[in-house]
Amino acid sequence: MLQRTRLLFLLGLCFFFLPFSRASQQRDASSTLLFPDTTTESLDKVKITLPSGFEGQVNLLLISFEPEQSNQIESWMPEAQALQHMNFQFRYYKMPVSNQENMIFRWWDNSSLRSVETDPETWHWIVPLYVNKQQFRQSLEIQGEKQAVAVLVDKGGQVLWKASGSITDDKKTALIAAVAAATLH
Repeated sequence: MLQRTRLLFLLGLCFFFLPFSRASQQRDASSTLLFPDTTTESLDKVKITLPSGFEGQVNLLLISFEPEQSNQIESWMPEAQALQHMNFQFRYYKMPVSNQENMIFRWWDNSSLRSVETDPETWHWIVPLYVNKQQFRQSLEIQGEKQAVAVLVDKGGQVLWKASGSITDDKKTALIAAVAAATLH
């Protein structure tokens, strides 16, 4: 009963804030942001081609550029996990981004990530990206690498919503509204 009440409250908030959320996202059709095509492996060593390999109809990408941003990423996790439990069309991914490196560096980096993330059940949702960081940031209009970025994309990789830094109450409300709008179709 409490879970249902919370869900109804959150949906009410979504419909209240939806016009504000949508207004801030209005874009010219020619300037639609798309997650760049890339092939990589999740920490559980499954090859994934993005964006087509995203498993949700709507996906929250928690993108970090430096290990020190892990606290910012972790601040999003309670809400990401709650949304995934309440909405079967929603998935979240942690995406540490590094420059293109050789196979030895990738192996070392991925092994290090596995030693930090000790629960193998979470490895599927951690997708390290080894890309040209500048091109990657430009394709998603990410200004710099000083903060982690949360990006909501649809199954085709179209950016629906974006925020940087740690989660706040306003960002949480806007994320919930964006997820609700994307999954009502």
